[in-house]
Amino acid sequence: MNTINLKSLRVLAVCSVGLIFTACGKQEQPTADAEMSSAPVEVAAKIPVTTASAEARDLYMQGVALADDLHATDAHSMFTKAVAADPHFAMAYMQVAQSSLSTAEFFAAVDSAKATAAGASEGEQLIIAALAAAAENDQAGQLSALTELLAMYPQDERAHVRMANYANGQQDFASAIAHFTHATEINPDFAVAFNGLGYAHRSAGNLDGAKAAFAKYIELRPEEANPYDSYAELVMEVGDYDAAIENYSKAVEIDANFLSAYAGLSISHSLKGEADLAQEAAASMLAAARNPGERRNAMFQSATSYLFAEDNDAAIAVLEMMLADALENGDHAAAGGILEYMGDIMLVAGNVEKANEYIDGALDHRMLAGFSEANQAQANRTHLYKSSIAAMIADDNETAADRAAEYAAAAEMHGTTFEKRRAHELAGYIAMGNGDHETGLTELAQANQLNPVVLYWTAYAHNELGNTEQAMDFANRAANKNTLSGNLPFFRNDALALLAELSAE
Repeated sequence: MNTINLKSLRVLAVCSVGLIFTACGKQEQPTADAEMSSAPVEVAAKIPVTTASAEARDLYMQGVALADDLHATDAHSMFTKAVAADPHFAMAYMQVAQSSLSTAEFFAAVDSAKATAAGASEGEQLIIAALAAAAENDQAGQLSALTELLAMYPQDERAHVRMANYANGQQDFASAIAHFTHATEINPDFAVAFNGLGYAHRSAGNLDGAKAAFAKYIELRPEEANPYDSYAELVMEVGDYDAAIENYSKAVEIDANFLSAYAGLSISHSLKGEADLAQEAAASMLAAARNPGERRNAMFQSATSYLFAEDNDAAIAVLEMMLADALENGDHAAAGGILEYMGDIMLVAGNVEKANEYIDGALDHRMLAGFSEANQAQANRTHLYKSSIAAMIADDNETAADRAAEYAAAAEMHGTTFEKRRAHELAGYIAMGNGDHETGLTELAQANQLNPVVLYWTAYAHNELGNTEQAMDFANRAANKNTLSGNLPFFRNDALALLAELSAE
């Protein structure tokens, strides 16, 4: 058993190729499950909707119904019409932000929501405050606003769903499950809560609970595409790719514009080794796209399908087209995410010089994206994280360690939970590079356990230490779980090869 070769340290951590402002992580805060009913309750049981325009209210409620069923593009159209009908409609601006098609639009809508919030109810002001805090990576402020909201409206199911979504971002799945469950108890017909409950159970490893929640979701919304899409993700996660394809196909039959299902079809076929069918699904996704964001999502799916097939050149070619599309539309934030992913591909290939070119370009575009100071600081930390990995792969261990230490200090002071987990990830790789696999495991155990990269290198370290059973468990999770992760294409074949090697011993 050999010490880890840093030249093969293909360490990727993709948040999003589109909106990357607060992205994949939430800042570590106390858990949210104890906040359900400790404060005095307002007379109103539900958070009001404040607008002077009956037309705007009607458009807003149509948008909410569409958003509940994951028709984001159509919902966005309704919310933009609502603010046109009432330019002082704070909650409609909030919804425009949450359904926005670009980062620039997101921040503009958040600013409009804040500017008009004084005319809204206190509950609505708290919702806007939570969103504004999240947009600035102020997760303490986000939790504070959501906690106050729940204390004020403990019988509002949507307030519980907001807190559950926050807890999910913390990977505090027990709290998420508690709040989603409470929402279903308040309103047994609230399909959104059952969908969220299914995902929370799945993330917590309770597949039976996830299956039951998704079954109820299908029962409540049998005419909608998303329940079948959600169930397909569950069965794909457990390796039943044919059942996943069947359910994704049903979602597409119900709604030909439901792009998530095309993506799921593409991934399912990739996981089955059906590269041509995976590309066909990505092409269908592109054909169904109705705006630049959807178009780039489809191109990204094509690129990842090529990566599953180990065709890096084809993947880069698609991402180049995707980058051109983003720049044509003036979306520098999206361009930054695309360039970062291209850098990841070059890190996988061991081309550190080209990787650094892409990583530097990603930072340059994020600085052009109109981010706030907090988000620019986060972009700089991301660049530091990526460049530390590049130094590891280049065998520049001193630079790698220095950058990792600098990143850890910045993440501890200003970072989100996601970033703090990344700091442990870097520390784990550095320890393993020095032959200290025990410390590596200790650090990786504190990293993101939903990241196939972390799972793969955990399996590797266990194997180096002779822990065969643990190595097989983590290799299986790296290869076959988190199937929607953009990191999975880079590590799946390695994880499967390790599994085969261990099984043969």
